[in-house]
Amino acid sequence: MKYIIVTQTYPPRIGGMQNVMTSISKRLSSIEDTHVFPDHFLSKKNGYINSKLHIHNNFSPKIFRPFIKKYLVNKIYKDNDVVICDSWKSIKAVPSKVKKIFVLAHGQEFLSTKKKFGQIKNSLNRASCIICSSSYTKNLITEFKVTDTQKIVIPPTYSIGVPSEKNTKFRAKSKLVSLLTICRLEDRKGIIPVLKCLSELNSNKFLKPFLWNICGEGPQKNKIQNLIKGLGLSEQVKLIGKISGDSKVDFIKKSDLFIMPSYKVKNSIEGFGISYIEAAAYGIPSIAGIEGGVVDAVNHSKSGWCVNPLSLKELSDTLMEAINNEKKRKEYGSQAKKQFMHYFLGEKVFRKLVDTISI
Repeated sequence: MKYIIVTQTYPPRIGGMQNVMTSISKRLSSIEDTHVFPDHFLSKKNGYINSKLHIHNNFSPKIFRPFIKKYLVNKIYKDNDVVICDSWKSIKAVPSKVKKIFVLAHGQEFLSTKKKFGQIKNSLNRASCIICSSSYTKNLITEFKVTDTQKIVIPPTYSIGVPSEKNTKFRAKSKLVSLLTICRLEDRKGIIPVLKCLSELNSNKFLKPFLWNICGEGPQKNKIQNLIKGLGLSEQVKLIGKISGDSKVDFIKKSDLFIMPSYKVKNSIEGFGISYIEAAAYGIPSIAGIEGGVVDAVNHSKSGWCVNPLSLKELSDTLMEAINNEKKRKEYGSQAKKQFMHYFLGEKVFRKLVDTISI
């Protein structure tokens, strides 16, 4: 038996799903031979490729890729093999003779699907099991009336392990409350409403001194930059830009509160919110939204705050409590860490995945 991963999202391209698919393939290759069929070329120089992880590069134009993948998968597939797809779209590249197909479902790909309703339903009906990132995603799939396919929720936190002692050292006491956001800078992340609330609260001296580091790039960068300056928050809010690796860990472990009150914008929504869990691993509570899968990641009034960012009164009240109440932050942060260890630890969600695909 071997694992076959058919995916449109994989390194060296960067993103949340790329990290998920990398983690799954690496972990599976520690058990059995794992064959990955990406949409693009992947050099063997990538350090995570090992003797049991095989990459089948695809050099064909986009229009032909599903057919080339299907041909390549067909050549190596045996009846007891397990096929894992990163989304319903990748099922198109799976030969009809494949018996076990497990497909990941995230959320956003099931919004505004009137034109593709039939395609999605047919693809999902081929799956042995749909592995949903959140309860929200599982509910979305009910619209497609896929009745004979098992549906299970597994958080996509395969890449998040227990922080080492080196990375969990005591945070130095500071007079400033350290706020942090790490995300793609776009409307639905809720950064603009937070800036407006912070400006009003700060000008009225309702907040303890704070410093907010916003890390990331995206289409809203210039708007955010101009608003920070226009609201007179240049001393309190810093646009850091893109970060990764050790730099990301440094920002998280030095923060007191993670802020990303996301909301739905047209057909764009947070399917889960891995960033909240990355913060929770270090005992950092979060301010999240109330739409999409974020309520699976942040437990309101236990591991953080879930708030409607479009209600500036509600958001302001939440920011005041979260920034001014150190005791509450520590209480929620402690609970966030416990929930991470119990529900979201990479080893545990991977074991749940293995148990699911072994059925």
